[in-house]
Parts: sequence; structure tokens; C-alpha cells
Amino acid sequence: MVAYDLALDEPRQDDSHVQIDNFLFIYDEKASEEIGAFVKIDFVPSQGLKMINANQTLAYALQLKTL
Repeated sequence: MVAYDLALDEPRQDDSHVQIDNFLFIYDEKASEEIGAFVKIDFVPSQGLKMINANQTLAYALQLKTL
């Protein structure tokens, strides 16, 4: 089973990233392999933060972590 988290963090040397507006999203190779080319981060009041890829909901009830 794979666990997904959303966290405030600094990029590491081997991380990849994409900037959307003023937000920098950092991810590693393993995350890219598991998630694929598309991920949506959404907020649903009854479920909290959700991560969804093109095929399924990856995680819900996520809270933003600070590392």
C-alpha cells in the first residue's frame, strides 16, 4: 500500500518540481511513477484535501504537514 502526504518542504537534489502560479510542487521519482502525469489536489469540506489522478482518488482526508 502506498501512502500519500502533502507537506511544506524544501527541494532535495534528486527531486523534480513544477511551478504553478506562485506554488512550487516538489516530487520524487517514486511519486511520479505511482501518480502518473496528472494529479489534482482538491478540497472537499466533508473529506478535507484529496489527491486524484487520472484513474482514481489516491488519498483523502489529507492534512498539510510541515517537515
